[in-house]
Amino acid sequence: MAMISRGSKRVYIEGDDLDSLTALPISVKHQIQERLSMEEAARMSILSRPWRLVWSSIPKLVFSSQFCQRKPLIDVIDTILLQHNAAIKTFLLDISSIPPPKHSVIDQWMLLLSRNGIMYLTLQNLQNAAPYILPSCMYDVELESLCLANCIFKPPCSFRGFHKLKSLSLIKVVLLLDNDIAASFLWMPYLVILQVNACSGFPNAKIYAPRLSQVYFLTRRSETLDLGHYMDCRKLKAVRLVSSKENQEKAVNLTYLLNCWSEIHDFAMDSYYLKSFATEAERLLAYLNSLKVMTLYEFDFDDEDQTFSLLRMLIISPNLNDLRLVLSSKKRNVGMEVNVVNHFEGPSYRTLGVLKLESLKVKNFHGSRTEMLFVKFIFASAPSLLKSTIFIEDVESVDQSEYLKITKELMGFPRASPTLKMCMIGDASKLGILTQEGSFHHGM
Repeated sequence: MAMISRGSKRVYIEGDDLDSLTALPISVKHQIQERLSMEEAARMSILSRPWRLVWSSIPKLVFSSQFCQRKPLIDVIDTILLQHNAAIKTFLLDISSIPPPKHSVIDQWMLLLSRNGIMYLTLQNLQNAAPYILPSCMYDVELESLCLANCIFKPPCSFRGFHKLKSLSLIKVVLLLDNDIAASFLWMPYLVILQVNACSGFPNAKIYAPRLSQVYFLTRRSETLDLGHYMDCRKLKAVRLVSSKENQEKAVNLTYLLNCWSEIHDFAMDSYYLKSFATEAERLLAYLNSLKVMTLYEFDFDDEDQTFSLLRMLIISPNLNDLRLVLSSKKRNVGMEVNVVNHFEGPSYRTLGVLKLESLKVKNFHGSRTEMLFVKFIFASAPSLLKSTIFIEDVESVDQSEYLKITKELMGFPRASPTLKMCMIGDASKLGILTQEGSFHHGM
């Protein structure tokens, strides 16, 4: 039986228990070690000789940022890889602490992995660290998942895509594509998830991915993203489009894209994409019957194009369940507005779009007249609304009497839903905020 000595954390395992652990199938032993840190998994190898074999054959190696703070890091990883005697299917490495003159050592590790069955590769690199150039040997590997951060993606001229890749995540990656590659489609027939965050050189990349289900584009550059390359991705379920404020002079026509993306379930976009949608929305050929969640970033109720685009999106989304608005954080002269037009009085707006809405979240709420009218419209038009969460922007700078006035007015709005619960949150950092990536993070 296992015993713990008093005043010590060391576990003593008697013969019968040790035998039962040793008798476990090798796949179960690997699962046990994969749930441990690299240090803990290494310590397990001292239990018995069979467990040493488990340690040297584990298919998943994770060298986290915490692990990579140790010295001498390169010697430690070299030793682990040299002692490994089986296929390495999953490999995660934080290369931030490895200086550029030593990047050739990483190249050697990549060459070893390319010959050893690697399927899931993640290379993490801090933003202020020197970018790492992914070596040519990795472009011939049949990867299923590739995640690169602060790296340089420079494939050989013969590269035509990862034919078995299912997930591709590029964060602050520089793509240096040969002219022949840029002119043709990258063949990724099994790709399901594509995430591109603040990359350069990507706008004109063409990807053939008929199974693509999730697309996340967060562009912060002066180039225009050509979404037309993804028109044939008719199985898209989740799309997130966010651009920098100073880029993209060319308007993006989302009408045809949304007509093609009929199965979209979760759609998020910022004010640029929404505004470009203003004059095109009326020409949509079909309703977005599958759309359940919609998130809008940097939304400005003072911009009529954005307001009309929002209303049109609500009209063509009859099954929408969750609406999330991250308002522009610019300061407003609340209470000093004049000649405010109520764009939410149209009868068509009260009969379509929000009948199945169950949740409304608004971040950076200022309490302007237009914002109040919108919330009033939603409350009066959504019979299925269960919860409304309003995050007041910079509550410390808001006069307490003004805060109470906003709260009292919101609480007094007529409600079509008898079960609606409204939550006013002043300190979003403690109780949760909608991030620009669109996920809702909970605190306490």
